[in-house]
Amino acid sequence: MKVIAIIPARGGSKGVPGKNKKPIDGKPLIAYTIEAALASGKISDIFVSSDDEDILNLCSAYEKIKIHRRDNALATDNSPVADTVKQIISSTTCDAIMLLQPTAPIRTGRNIDEAISLLESASHINTVISVVEMTDIHPARMYWKQHDTLVPILSEFEQVRRQDIPPAYYRNGSIYLVRKEAFEKEHSLMIKPIMPYTMPFDWLLNIDEPRDIIIAEALIPAWKKGLLG
Repeated sequence: MKVIAIIPARGGSKGVPGKNKKPIDGKPLIAYTIEAALASGKISDIFVSSDDEDILNLCSAYEKIKIHRRDNALATDNSPVADTVKQIISSTTCDAIMLLQPTAPIRTGRNIDEAISLLESASHINTVISVVEMTDIHPARMYWKQHDTLVPILSEFEQVRRQDIPPAYYRNGSIYLVRKEAFEKEHSLMIKPIMPYTMPFDWLLNIDEPRDIIIAEALIPAWKKGLLG
């Protein structure tokens, strides 16, 4: 199976300006994702898509990285990443597409290869996404707000002990893998049937807000030292 990886890295961000190139523990955030992709034994080609010259220049230091200069129209806060994926795959051949978001940087080449192996072994599956198992943070402990009252999302488990609640899985944003044929039909990175690739909960990190940078600056060094998961 030929799999290409796409790393989307816009220059703009309302939540954390310049987050994709922000230094975290000695290297730009996007470098963690690039290096994980390069460590994979199953990725054929790696594309970094950006409208930011600093990011593109940074990526040019890696020999095997292919640069995709993203059109301004595809680099707004409201631009669907699927549009960028469509533009990239229009000029390349592959069997599947892996999206690796720089904002979910804790992953390894082994994780990438294991996710690809899942898709290779399950012909009925269109998509593999990475998830983590949730315990305390669980839909059974969550509510909808209706007017001035709370309504449990899972009423049948609202008062059940944590140990007795069926596990819930949270999409951690680290790996999205979809068959090219399915993507071209539905223009989506999440096409059913979807298979999970489960990653350690302690690795959960998705950088969208300033507080996430504070978490990243503690979590990434601990992960690099092998203290997590």
